[in-house]
Amino acid sequence: MDANFQTPAQAAAAAEGLPFWLLWLLLCVILLLIVFIFLRDKDLRRRISAFLSGARRHMTRLRIQARLRREEEKKAALWRELGKKAWDLDIQASCIDEECAKLAVLDEEIGRHQKTWHDVYSRIEVLGREHDVAVKRFRELVAEQEEARRPHHEELTALAGKKQALLEACESSQREAETAEAQLAAAGKDVRQIEENPRLSAADRQARLARLRDKAAGLEALVRGLRDKAPLLREERARLDRRFEEVEARVRVCNAAIERIEEECRSRLQVREKEIREWQKAKARIQDKIVDVKRLMEPLFENVGRILDADRVEHEELAVLYFQIDEVDRAVAELKARLENLK
Repeated sequence: MDANFQTPAQAAAAAEGLPFWLLWLLLCVILLLIVFIFLRDKDLRRRISAFLSGARRHMTRLRIQARLRREEEKKAALWRELGKKAWDLDIQASCIDEECAKLAVLDEEIGRHQKTWHDVYSRIEVLGREHDVAVKRFRELVAEQEEARRPHHEELTALAGKKQALLEACESSQREAETAEAQLAAAGKDVRQIEENPRLSAADRQARLARLRDKAAGLEALVRGLRDKAPLLREERARLDRRFEEVEARVRVCNAAIERIEEECRSRLQVREKEIREWQKAKARIQDKIVDVKRLMEPLFENVGRILDADRVEHEELAVLYFQIDEVDRAVAELKARLENLK
């Protein structure tokens, strides 16, 4: 039989490959071998342990260093507080004479700035009161002019109403006169037609003519009355126009006075408000100078506190701060010892 010849069953078995459970068995054997090698190799275990413990020590060192910085900042703050307390209590000690002399110079400078600040503040208050008084006075002047204008304004409104009513009356009278004249012309035409109509009897003609003449007489009287009334209406309208102009001129005088007062108020208040703003800027500059000088005093207070802590100048009101500084020193020493142990 040929060696390369395979039966169909052998070819199917070769195509399927290794069973699934055999793959997991091999993986477990490999894992066991790795564990066995790890347990046998002490140097490998030591290196891994050293690596992990080194990472832990590094993290611990970082935390301790952060706590150490906070404690040192706390100690510096306690030194500043100790220096301020000693300065406020006017504690006399040769070890801090030099620093206290520098603080005295800065304190005098602050005093000068504070005096200037109070002077500026007083000036701002005075200007503020003057500003309020001026505003009140200008408002009173405007109110006086408005009160003086009020009756003229009311009369002007009434005159405008009368002028409108008179204008409507004139137009109505004109229309009525024109209507009456048209009716009168129609009556004259009717008279001529009646007189020229031959079919009317003499009695009927006379009766109709009498009625038309009576109507025409009434219309003529109405037209004369309306025509006589027109000059009176025009005269009344002219009188109202003259009065309206007079009152309107008085209102304009009051309005001009109000505008003049308001303009003067704006110009004066702008000058005063500008002055107040300048003084406020000066006050802010002085405040900044005081803050700057106080900032210069902070390191001097810290130096005074450091010197007092070193010499332990006795004073009952400083004992609490000494105790707090000692607590911080103990915490710092403990943290530094822990850092040494981590090396």
